[in-house]
Amino acid sequence: MLKVFLSLLPLAMAFITLGAPPAAAAASDYDCADFANQAEAEEYLLPGDPYNLDADNDGIACEDLPCPCSSTPGQGAGGGGEEEQPAEPPLPYHLKMSTARHLALQVARQFTRRDPNVGTTELGRCHRRGERRIGCAATAHGEIRTSRTTCNLWIAVRAIDRNPRATLTTSQCHTYSLVILTAARAAEAFRTHGAGLAHKPVAVGLLERRTRVSFFGTAEWTQPHGSEPTPEECFALMEAKLKPDNEVRVTVIETGCSPPA
Repeated sequence: MLKVFLSLLPLAMAFITLGAPPAAAAASDYDCADFANQAEAEEYLLPGDPYNLDADNDGIACEDLPCPCSSTPGQGAGGGGEEEQPAEPPLPYHLKMSTARHLALQVARQFTRRDPNVGTTELGRCHRRGERRIGCAATAHGEIRTSRTTCNLWIAVRAIDRNPRATLTTSQCHTYSLVILTAARAAEAFRTHGAGLAHKPVAVGLLERRTRVSFFGTAEWTQPHGSEPTPEECFALMEAKLKPDNEVRVTVIETGCSPPA
């Protein structure tokens, strides 16, 4: 019987060795130098710390190893992972100059379609006011037989919630007459109006062009001065202006008479 027991003893010892828990069998097989980073060592931090990876008992394995690191101290295999990195905030929105010019031109063209006095649009320079703000200048033109119209536009382009929008902020329009008031026609208007003031024919003295459609001028005449044998000299300073209906309107600015010397 003893011989049988002794013959079976090596087999029993082998069975005991093979059947032992892996963790207990390999309890002294790992230390911090065996891992590339802290998160890897954390996977082997088992209950009871059989590998002695948490020397200061703070629940963190091999905390002197470089990251990536575990997200939660003390989590062993299957219970932990690498710490989730916070998502990077999006970059600040930068309004492109090409986008601003495109939107500004659309607004300028809308203005041209609404205003019957203009028909063409020209986009001017754009100036950056910030990362999300750009201002653009534009000009609208129009011309008919007797006048020319020019409108100066200022358009603001802003990005709100990353959505750029263009708005017309200012518009100034000027209409220029293409009809010229001639000196001969202005002089005739001064003579006619002056004759109505003097109740007789008058002479035209000063005749000075003010604009393409207006003149300054004087009508001059004489009239008796009481019982004096020498008449007094009278004048009327007037402005003649050509109106859009092609009529000349005369405005009296000042009148006066000088007694004989």
